[in-house]
Amino acid sequence: MTHPTLSTHNLSGFTLIEVLISILILSIGIIGAIKMQLISIQTTQQSNYFSIAVELATEMADKMRCNGDQMRSTSNPFLKVNFSASKDKIEYPTTCFDVNCTPDQLASSDISEWLQSIKASLPNSRAVICRDDSPWDDSKNSLAWDCTDSGNKSSVVIKLGWTDKNEVSPNASQISPPQLAIPVIPYIN
Repeated sequence: MTHPTLSTHNLSGFTLIEVLISILILSIGIIGAIKMQLISIQTTQQSNYFSIAVELATEMADKMRCNGDQMRSTSNPFLKVNFSASKDKIEYPTTCFDVNCTPDQLASSDISEWLQSIKASLPNSRAVICRDDSPWDDSKNSLAWDCTDSGNKSSVVIKLGWTDKNEVSPNASQISPPQLAIPVIPYIN
C-alpha cells in the first residue's frame, strides 16, 4: 500500500492576493460602519432640533394665548413676526419682570425673548407667525412660508425652520421650507 506523500505545492499558505482581498473586504466593512455611525449622529441631531422647535413653538403659543388682549387686537404684534436669523436683528424691548407692562409691551418682550431662544437653539433659523388657511403646499409636497390669510377665519400658525450646519443647499438663494407648523388658535371671532 502506498501512502500519498505531501508535496510542497499542497502545503502552501495564503497567497498575497488572498491577503489583499481580505484587507479590502475588511476596509469596506469598516468604512460602511463609519458611514452608518455618521448618519446616526446626523439623524440624532435633526431629531434634537425638531424637539427644540416643538418646545419653542408651544411655548410661544402659550404666551400668545395668555395675552388675549393682543390676540384680539387688530394690530396684533404676534402676527408681524417674520424672522430670519441670518438677516434680521432682534430688538430688545423692556422686559416685564420687574415692571408692570401693558399687553403690547408684554407681547414685544415675549417675542424678543422667543426669537433670542430660536436664534441660540436652531442653526440658521427662521420663524413666521401668521394667519394661514393652508400651511401645506401640495405642489411642493411640503410646508410653505407664505401665508394665505382670509381674515379672522384663518388659523393662527407658528412656522419654524432651520438648516443643518452641514447642509449645503444646491441653490443658496433658495429658502428651505419650514420643518414645523403648529396652529395656535383655529380662528378668532
